[in-house]
Order: sequence, then C-alpha cells, then structure tokens
Amino acid sequence: MTGDRTDRIGQVIGLRFRLDALIGKGAMAHVYRALDLHTSAYVAIKILRVAIDHDPAARQRFAREAEVQERIRHHNVAALLGTGVTEDDEPFLAVELLHGKTLRDVLKVSRTSNERVAPRRAASYAWQALQGLAAVHAAGVVHRDLKPANIMLEPSPGPVERVVLIDFGFAAVEGSAKLTQAGTVVGSLTYMAPERLRGEAIDQRSDLYAMGVILYELLVGAPPFVGTDDYDLVDKHLEAPPPPLGDAFPAALDELIQVALAKQPADRYESAAAMAATLEEAVRNLG
Repeated sequence: MTGDRTDRIGQVIGLRFRLDALIGKGAMAHVYRALDLHTSAYVAIKILRVAIDHDPAARQRFAREAEVQERIRHHNVAALLGTGVTEDDEPFLAVELLHGKTLRDVLKVSRTSNERVAPRRAASYAWQALQGLAAVHAAGVVHRDLKPANIMLEPSPGPVERVVLIDFGFAAVEGSAKLTQAGTVVGSLTYMAPERLRGEAIDQRSDLYAMGVILYELLVGAPPFVGTDDYDLVDKHLEAPPPPLGDAFPAALDELIQVALAKQPADRYESAAAMAATLEEAVRNLG
C-alpha cells in the first residue's frame, strides 16, 4: 500500500469500532469519529498513517502514546478506551471523543478581539491542568509537549469548561527506552524549560515550567518570552527573567509565575500538586 486510505467510512476495526467520519489529519495519524458497537457511544480512533507505518520510530512513538494513556485514569486527562491493529496491520488507538476547543483557539480569539481571558477563569484552566498533570506525573510520566494546542476545553455543566490534557506522543516514561536521539529536542520552543534546551536530564518540573508559560500567556495575552528568531528565544529562556505580570494582578500570583519559570528546576515547585495549591491560594481574593 503506497498511500493513506480514504475509503474507511463504514469500516469496522478491531471487531468493535465502526468509522463514520474523518475528523482530523495529523503528521502521524488520521483521526476518525467511530461508534463503539459494544457501548453504543462515540469515540475517536487514531490510525497511524500508512506513509509512516513502516518507520520503526513512528510505530514506537505511537505505542508509547498508548502505554502512557493506559497508565492514567483522571478527569483531566483524555481517556484511552482501547488499542489494536486494522485489517491492514495499522496500529490504532481508541480514545475519548472530545467536542470542545483547544486553549490555543481561546488565546487566538483573545488576541484577535483584544480581550484577555478573565484572570479567575485563566487560573481555573491552569489549576485543572495541574490536577491532570499530577496524575500524569504520579504514573511516572513527563508530558514533554505541554502547550495550549495540547489542552482541550470541554463543555461542562459548571461555570468553567473541563480541562483535558491530550497528545502524549512525545511523553517520557520512567524506565522506558528513549525514543529520541541524544541532542534531539522535541516540543515547542515557546514552552520549553531551560534544562531541556541545555540538553540536561528532565523531570516533572520541566512540565511545570511549561505550565508557568501557559498561565502567564493566559493572564497577559502573550507568552513571557518572545524572540526575534529561535536563537533569541532560546537565549531568553536561558537567561532572561520573566517580565512581571503588572499591578493588575496580586503579588502572590506574580510570585507564583516567577517560581514556576525559575531557570533551575530545583528552584521551581516540587510537584504539580504544590503548584496547584499555591495557585489556589494566590487567586483566593481575585475578582
């Protein structure tokens, strides 16, 4: 087979999932909406693209995503519902079907309209993401690619949407073989911790740095570090202090950002739970 299939609608894979619509195309996988014939619920099916199916590293990364999500069951992390291979031996994942928008979409609208996300709502998004992140880290996983595009906001009966962490294709698992070559950096530079840029060992505190960048961007409308090019951006992550939030925000919230974006991991919060608890206290009297 030389190309990606386009005739899958109606196909049943894994003797369980009937594909009914193509809902996304990525570099690694095509995503379909499918009916789970066992539960009568709709799910999302990610099928590894034929074009890279024979790339051992791609298959390993796809398997890693399944391994990671199999370990984690949490309200703020997308649920893995099943795995398998198609009749053509293509790996697939069945995951929770999400109906919302990404945090990147929210930020894009915010910038276009020149209306920032309300501080308390921004704090709620970050607090929920940290709850999911705590579960990820408790499973011995570092996400490594936290950014607004990998945070979904799902409709919720409450006043604020449910936050869901997605896309664990670049996650690192304690005790597992590395899937990236030495010297290779994966992820978005805008949200990348200094130790990753220095090529040092990473742990859960690298994800907390990314969360600090995301929270800052939600509050201010732009990330703390913006470069004229990639080299300038890297230099700012390594050397520049994060700009203060400003007088419109409580000093405790500004202090939280400064700690989360510390250049050395040892100077950051020790865990997602600790950062979430500090965030909750920092915004207690926020309007």
